[in-house]
This record gives sequence, C-alpha cells and structure tokens, in this order.
Amino acid sequence: MTQRFVYAVLVLMILIPGLANALVILQYHHVDASTPAVTSVSPETFRRHMALLEEKKMSVVNLKEAMQSVMTGEPLPERAVAITFDDAYLSVYENAWPELKKRGWSFTMFTSTDPVDKKYADMMSWAQLREIKDGGAVIANHTRSHPYLLETPEGVDAEDWWATEIKQAEARIKEETGSSTRMFAYPYGEYTLKMAEWLEDHGYIAFGQQSGAVGTSAHPQVIARFPASGAYANTDTLATKLMSLPFSISADQVQDPVLADNPPELTLTIAVHDFKPAQLQCYAAGAGELDIETSVDGDAMTVTMQQPTKITAGRGRYNCTAPSLSQPGRYYWYSQLWVNTDVSNR
Repeated sequence: MTQRFVYAVLVLMILIPGLANALVILQYHHVDASTPAVTSVSPETFRRHMALLEEKKMSVVNLKEAMQSVMTGEPLPERAVAITFDDAYLSVYENAWPELKKRGWSFTMFTSTDPVDKKYADMMSWAQLREIKDGGAVIANHTRSHPYLLETPEGVDAEDWWATEIKQAEARIKEETGSSTRMFAYPYGEYTLKMAEWLEDHGYIAFGQQSGAVGTSAHPQVIARFPASGAYANTDTLATKLMSLPFSISADQVQDPVLADNPPELTLTIAVHDFKPAQLQCYAAGAGELDIETSVDGDAMTVTMQQPTKITAGRGRYNCTAPSLSQPGRYYWYSQLWVNTDVSNR
C-alpha cells in the first residue's frame, strides 16, 4: 500500500463521513438446524457467513468499543462489522462460539436473564456466559423475561415495568459477569420513541432489528442491525449488506414505528455526499419499490414516500438505498420500522 494511496483514503474519510464511521451489525438468534427457521441459521450456514467475512476482509470489532467510536466520531477500521446474538441460546455456545473463538473474534450476547436463572435446557448457563466473556465476548441486556414491551400489562405503569425488566437484568448481568455495558437490544426488535427516550435518560444505547449501516448521525437508542437468520441468511444478499454505508440522516428524523396512519408517510432530509440523488431508491416490505417525491437544495435532499396500500402484516419497513460514487459495489442504506398493533407481533 503506497503512501499516496493511504493519503487518498484519509482524504476520502474526511470528506465523506459515512466512510470514516461505517459500522455493520449482524444479528442472530439460534445457530441450529432444528430450531424455528424464522430465527435460525444452521451451523453450516453460520460457518459460510464467517468465511464470507474473511473473504470480504471485514474487520470484526468489539461492539461496545465500536459504538463508542461511532458516537465520539473516532474513525473505525475499514469494513467494520460487529456480530451479535439475542437471547443466549445454548446453540450459540455449541455451534457459533467455536467458530468465533478460533478466529479470535469478539461478539455480543444480548441476554435475557430469567431463562438463564431458571436453567432452561436450551439456554446458556452463567458459567458458559462467563467463559465466552473471558474469551472476548460482550454480555449485554435483553430484559429479564423477554416480554413484548409494546404491550404493557394491565394496571402497570409502563416506565416502572421497563425499569423492572431492564434495570434488574442489568444488575443480574453485572452480578454474574462483573460488567455492566448499558447496551440493550429490544425484544422482537420493536420500540416506541417514548421507550427510546427512557433508555436515553437511563444511560443506555439500544439496538433494533431494522436493517441499515450505522454512522455518526444514527439515533443512539434505535441502532440498526441486519438480521442474518431465516430468510435473511442468503450469503449473496449478506455480502451486499456487509458493504453497506450509512446515510447522513439526523437522529431526530426517526419516526415512532407504531402506526398512527396506515399507510404511513415518511419524509427524510439527507445530506448529499458520495451518491447521486437521482439514484436514490426506496422500498416497502411486501410492496416493492415506492414512488418518491424529491427535491434538492444545495447539499440537502428531501424525499417523501408512502406505500400505496395499508400495511396488513404486524411489521413493515421502508428501506432507502443509493450506490456509492467513490466505492463501486457499496450502497448507502437506511430503514424505518413500522409496527401494526392491530396484528399480533409476538
């Protein structure tokens, strides 16, 4: 690598913020061929995913450290990716941990503490969680009992309930592992902006399951992760996601996902750098490409979209992408989650 090439890369990182702080986060549940397909990836497919990370020369990073860099503007390694698992299933210890350990790769285990305390047969033990932590894993918070947080029990104050589920889980993790990360993953990937505000007030950063790359403008309580299990386990599409970059879209533009109007309208103002506004495309889950209204004013682009029919499933998304000008084959990517509470999402 020549000195001139290194200098050129550094200039690009300064001029194009998305290249300096682009983080892709992968999200898994089970690593088992016999568990529910929608939340599972087979051990063989998981091995192919890890081989793909090597093939693409990805820099596997510690999620806590990487998020600190994202939030402070410190540059990340090129092609940074973090690996996460939700729930602390035993299959992760049996089938994923050996693959990660032999590569010396960090990963994050978002843990629901009650199933571990109750010693459910398909869950890891605290001893196993301590073992993977000693091997470089991060143990983080996924509530005590993995409830559906959008449905507050009758007669219970929502914020008191969140405190019970989240603060007590954090305390158990610290008690058993000696560490408190204050990183939280929403059960089922669903949240409200009020919940996000509560987490911010209590010092947590939080992660969903909406797709997209993470950059400095990301909402710290609505961090995107790419699901990599079930229908999303295809290595060809995963390769594209690994190369994704974050749009510069301010955190205050994240909309409350619970539908007030159906179909929902979304307007975004995007800082234009390293992509042509005419190449921006937006899609709705199950509805295909959307007609969008756009306007450009200097370095800012405003885009408005609305799918033509109602969201009838429990969840929906609007995804927007645009190809990078400086790095052919890489795409800027942003996703807005929608939740239709008329349909059960458990």
